[in-house]
Amino acid sequence: MEILREILVALHLLGMAIIVGGYFAFIRTPKVAPGMLHGSYFQLITGLLLLTIAELGDDDVNHMKMGIKLLIAILVTVFAIIGNKKQKAFTAGASAGGAPAGTGADGVGTADGAVATAVKNPSATMAHLVFAGAIINVLVAVFVS
Repeated sequence: MEILREILVALHLLGMAIIVGGYFAFIRTPKVAPGMLHGSYFQLITGLLLLTIAELGDDDVNHMKMGIKLLIAILVTVFAIIGNKKQKAFTAGASAGGAPAGTGADGVGTADGAVATAVKNPSATMAHLVFAGAIINVLVAVFVS
């Protein structure tokens, strides 16, 4: 049982590394990459399995800490799902042949220097929330006893 727990801990940390690495890979134009979504799934599932193993063991489990970590993990997963859907819709719309940012409906650039209202990346906020949630979850795991 101890070997299984150690393997799950390693996989749980791998999920965290996927989220953080996915965020830093697109740090200049943050977006929710598919890897970040998969990393959040990975962390949620391995975290639940680790909690199950801890409940089966003889040691006491801090249920408040586990509840907080579970809530944050669910929020991170939801943010990743929403961000991934926004990113897919944005990519599909951009590849459908929409006019580039800063151009009018006829494809000609705006002469008066008007600010383009096109969104550069709609999932940037969700990427920040996924990253921040994952970091907060680590901080709760380390500093809450």
